[in-house]
Amino acid sequence: MAKNTGKETVAACELAYPGKETEESVLASVDGAPELEPVKAFGTRRAAGNLLIYGDNLDGLKSLIMEKRAGRLKNPDGSDGVRLIYIDPPFSTKLEFKGKKDQKAYNDKLVGAEFVEFLRKRIILLKELLADDGSIFVHLDWKMAHHMKVVMDEIFGPENFLNDIMWSYGGRGAKAIAGQFSRNHDIILWYKNKTHIFNQLFVERRVRKGEAGFRKDGHGRWFKTSPRGDYTDKSIAGLREAGRVHETSNGKIRIKYFLREDGDYIIEDKLVGDVWDDIPDAMHLNGGEKTGYPTQKPEALLRRIVSAASNEGDIVLDAFAGSGTTLAVAEKLGRKWVGIDSGKLSVHTMEKRLLTLKGTPDAKDPKKKYLKKCSPFTLMVAGDPGCAVAHGQALSVKSRYSVDEQTGECIIKIERVSSPEAKAVGIKGLDSLSCVMLDLGFNGRTFHLDTVYYAAELKELGYAVRFPQDKLRGEVLIIYADIFGNENWFAGNVS
Repeated sequence: MAKNTGKETVAACELAYPGKETEESVLASVDGAPELEPVKAFGTRRAAGNLLIYGDNLDGLKSLIMEKRAGRLKNPDGSDGVRLIYIDPPFSTKLEFKGKKDQKAYNDKLVGAEFVEFLRKRIILLKELLADDGSIFVHLDWKMAHHMKVVMDEIFGPENFLNDIMWSYGGRGAKAIAGQFSRNHDIILWYKNKTHIFNQLFVERRVRKGEAGFRKDGHGRWFKTSPRGDYTDKSIAGLREAGRVHETSNGKIRIKYFLREDGDYIIEDKLVGDVWDDIPDAMHLNGGEKTGYPTQKPEALLRRIVSAASNEGDIVLDAFAGSGTTLAVAEKLGRKWVGIDSGKLSVHTMEKRLLTLKGTPDAKDPKKKYLKKCSPFTLMVAGDPGCAVAHGQALSVKSRYSVDEQTGECIIKIERVSSPEAKAVGIKGLDSLSCVMLDLGFNGRTFHLDTVYYAAELKELGYAVRFPQDKLRGEVLIIYADIFGNENWFAGNVS
């Protein structure tokens, strides 16, 4: 296979394996993809710009491509498509992942050619979704990253490869009998479409005063130096006048870079390179960021990616959205976002995370709290997921509905919830209940959130939800959800 760069033809290596479908065939399957079906709307009673899509991402991506072709997927500058894609797909671990309370999250059982083709098809569709100046980050580890590097070269062209980023999270040792160095990094492949956005980033490096490589000049300013490089004599004269030239003992000219001070430390603004060893893994997350979803990635990692490869208002997509880290960070950084996942636990985790975004660490300054509510978003269904998130039938609930004649309040008294998953792990009674969501004027089609009660509040209320009768706008839709992502939908008159 060859890619034409406009200047020369670059041959790309290919992986050959049974069952490999042509790019043309994968893209042809997009034609006639069904429209996304709205299921829930959060924060508005109109269609929202941000999308959470439940279903197989193969179906979801096809429907999104149809949205792009229809001109309904636009960035602020009017360009069609997604500006930035980040995916953290399964790693071919042969494992099954569960939440902190033994909830089933997802299976990661595909290996070899089956895994490669599974991911390759989705990357072909993801490329089709990109804006001309969009880019994609694919997060993997040592098991399949090198296979997918060849696949990415094949799909995007080797000339569009930007970086092989090493996220060195550290902290994990190898067993004494392992016979190898410890594996303490993931690999993130970054490719552009035709062009791309890149906002150069810096990190602070704190160094004790007096450490080798740092000096203080006659004015008491700390500095470090770099070689003269290609500065002209005229430029050097200007730098000398500004006090930025340092001459070594043998007469060589070096350029000064002044540094900030903080007590006993010097602070150097250092360019971010392709080895990221300053971001710990999710084991070290603070309580405000942890969701309990397995394989969650830290917001600091996504903050770097989203900040570097997109601008405010741009569309950011995560097709393996998991715990919703990409979506939360995109929201906090002022981007529009689209998330796709096929797991009911994932969807439930993301809904809760987005609805409770206010008060979590701010993406721009993690030492501060994020002060806004999440922008409006809609849960859409792609294809035929056939589970409780779409149909609300997998959770058994018994509630009594009444009206307090003295206060004029409607009362929902929850007496029992049960599901096969709760029984399997020994969770009894109402302990499996995660939240209750209310739409006080159900239109018969799409749930629109008016109020949500989470587990702690429900327990405090004695599992009796009250709201004024005059808030009703017709039929009520009540969604009961448990910690496994199962739902029960009740539509009717509670007064």
